[in-house]
Amino acid sequence: MISAPGKVLWIGSYAVVFGGLSHVIAINKRVKCEATPSDKLIFETTYGTFYEKGNELIESVVNVIKNHLGDIPRLKIRLFNDEDFQINGKKTGLGSSSAATVTLTACLYKQIKGRIDTDEIHLLAQEANFIRQKGIGSGFDIAAAVYGSIIYKRFTDLNKRDWKIERLRLGNKYDMILGFTGRSSETVNLVKMFIEKKDDKKFIEFLREINIENDTAIKLLKLGKVDEASQHAKLARDLLNVLAEDVIGVKLQSEEDKELIKIAEDNGAYISLLPGAGGGDVIFALGENLDEVRKKWKEKGLKLIEIKEDDGLNET
Repeated sequence: MISAPGKVLWIGSYAVVFGGLSHVIAINKRVKCEATPSDKLIFETTYGTFYEKGNELIESVVNVIKNHLGDIPRLKIRLFNDEDFQINGKKTGLGSSSAATVTLTACLYKQIKGRIDTDEIHLLAQEANFIRQKGIGSGFDIAAAVYGSIIYKRFTDLNKRDWKIERLRLGNKYDMILGFTGRSSETVNLVKMFIEKKDDKKFIEFLREINIENDTAIKLLKLGKVDEASQHAKLARDLLNVLAEDVIGVKLQSEEDKELIKIAEDNGAYISLLPGAGGGDVIFALGENLDEVRKKWKEKGLKLIEIKEDDGLNET
């Protein structure tokens, strides 16, 4: 069995798309893959059964594997998600697509090569993801699914492979939870809206300020000062929300989201935010003891998703 983790992007939201530093936490919600001999190549997934066509994610991985490694043996591939990637038929924004891309790439790689090479698998998965997303994403989620919790700076050109990846775990002394709002956001569409404004003078000024706060947060993280890092991540979060409303013309958080974030930060969380692209599917809280946050979020009707920091790609 091969598996890869989901993620929470809590430092560097949107800024990572434009070359800013980010920190992403790998979490213990995983996509698992196993292969057995078959008379044809078939993929059984959480979302149905597919062959080589009919599913964009599978097609992108299969094509990249064939281009780089040659023919794929006839196999039955089982690719299935931990349940918290989806609640009541709605995605929770924890990175199931990137985790699936990595674990499927690794599974096929192992069948062809007879071994696991994380660096090679990372390259192949980044290419497959880039193709599927039509160049929109930064690849931070792919890198985290391979390497675990990391500092990440995106590539300027996929072929140059000039990303910056540095492993950095928060450690197990911290308490983390997610609250699912029942809404789902469209990450790719939101990112496109930001890209369209990237040459706007006001956008550039905001992004510079956001990057200063994110860079400071990551320097403090490296020193193990998670509580102090969180203060700068909050400033970046607030600047991003102003940028989104004033320049992009979109609200990344609703009044309800703001209330839930305030509840968390008033009750023990170092920081609370809408991770990744925002838009409201999940709210993240980080602290040392979040029991009071759990209680109050439940009272507000949030579905809690318990998470812990986890490893990257692994084989069991």
